Amino acid sequence: MNFKFLPNLITLLNLFLGCIVVLLLVENNLEVKYIFIISAICLFLDYLDGFIARKLNVISDFGLQLDSLADLVSFGLVPGILLYNMFNAAPSSSVGSISSSFVPFTGFLITLCSAYRLARFNTRKSSSKYFKGLATPANTVLIYSLTIISADGSVFSKIILDYNVLFLITVVSGILLVSNLKLLNFKFKSLKFKGNRRRFFILFISIPSLVLFGVYAIPVILSMYILISIFTFYKFKTK
Repeated sequence: MNFKFLPNLITLLNLFLGCIVVLLLVENNLEVKYIFIISAICLFLDYLDGFIARKLNVISDFGLQLDSLADLVSFGLVPGILLYNMFNAAPSSSVGSISSSFVPFTGFLITLCSAYRLARFNTRKSSSKYFKGLATPANTVLIYSLTIISADGSVFSKIILDYNVLFLITVVSGILLVSNLKLLNFKFKSLKFKGNRRRFFILFISIPSLVLFGVYAIPVILSMYILISIFTFYKFKTK
């Protein structure tokens, strides 16, 4: 039986679940931590479609474009809505009453930056060693973690739910998405330690951190990932 259709079918399933996530976030009648479970499935499907395409040797430009269209919804529109909702949840006294009606829409700058990144990715040669800029799925996980933390009522939620902090998150996230910063690619060619030691190091630190601290560990893990990537690709750079 010919299974060449399978990668694109998985990509479409990713898009379908992404549409469900968007609807749930807009209706805002389900806790974000439960919606995140669906997005986690989207993350798995996003990896799976490419893996199966490579195994079946059916990688195509059509599949690449379809994958980016699905990612734009699941990992572009979704973080934009998450930021929009966080802006709306922040005390409106931070800004004038008129401005507070328009400020939340700045969260969708993340969606624009994600679209730019995905289009650039499709028109440039990619490296097996690194991504240029933060991948949209990683950025989505980051925004999800901040959203979940912002809803738990802790001191950290009060810090996040501030217009200035949310602006900073939006700007930094957008810059990371569209930057040319080289960041480690986690597509393992083999499971050998040689050539993958930094990837394994990040995984060995991340897994117990997530078990112990949950979503609170995600911003720290991503910061560590960026710093290790900078050390890896720029340590020999001279003036």
